[in-house]
Amino acid sequence: MNGKTLASVALVLCFASVFVVAAEVPAPQCPQKMTVQQYALKHQAGDWKIVNSNASQPLAAVAISTEEYPTVQTGFDVPTIENLPKGDRIAHYDTTPLPTGLHDYWVICQYRDSAVVLVQRLPENVRRCEVLYRNDVTIPERVTIKCFDTLRAKN
Repeated sequence: MNGKTLASVALVLCFASVFVVAAEVPAPQCPQKMTVQQYALKHQAGDWKIVNSNASQPLAAVAISTEEYPTVQTGFDVPTIENLPKGDRIAHYDTTPLPTGLHDYWVICQYRDSAVVLVQRLPENVRRCEVLYRNDVTIPERVTIKCFDTLRAKN
């Protein structure tokens, strides 16, 4: 190869390394609704008649955390929020390995008017996740999670 060809190849390789394509990684999806059974304990109700109900509660929020079930003290990981047209939002989470070298992240699903919480561990190859909250309540899957094997490009 001559000098021009080598320079062209080097330039192409340089630009190719800048454009890393993120592959989507299968991520746990929170059920959009959860049938919840709540009941009162008879000994606490006194003279009141107890009427229990089973209600289907919609998914209220999704969080990603380094704790399987975060407490107020440890807290949830704080996402970067991106506001979209029509009131939609995307919460961006960085899930790179922790300083300890561990990759221990959890998806946490919380349901409206309920104490029910679902928790599932993220796969180890996940490096970032996006939680899309659609403002249109008529969309069947209002909250969706997408995860990727590379970090988000800085704008």
